[in-house]
Amino acid sequence: MTLNWLETRRISHERARRDDQTRILALTRENARLADENHRLQQQYQDLLASTDIWIRLYEAALDRAKRSDVIEGLPSQPSNLVN
Repeated sequence: MTLNWLETRRISHERARRDDQTRILALTRENARLADENHRLQQQYQDLLASTDIWIRLYEAALDRAKRSDVIEGLPSQPSNLVN
């Protein structure tokens, strides 16, 4: 009986060890995948920041142009009845 118990314990220990190795391998793969995804998301974030800066500058330039054209349109035109 003792020998069978030791044999069973050894087999179950090997099985548990294989299960642990499988879990370690799966977790290692998941960790690598998450690291890759994190790197990709950081790159996308940097691209979005750069894009945001560009769009803000374009919007501000358009606002400046619109303000200038409003100011120019608001100026009184020169009288055409002046004789040179």
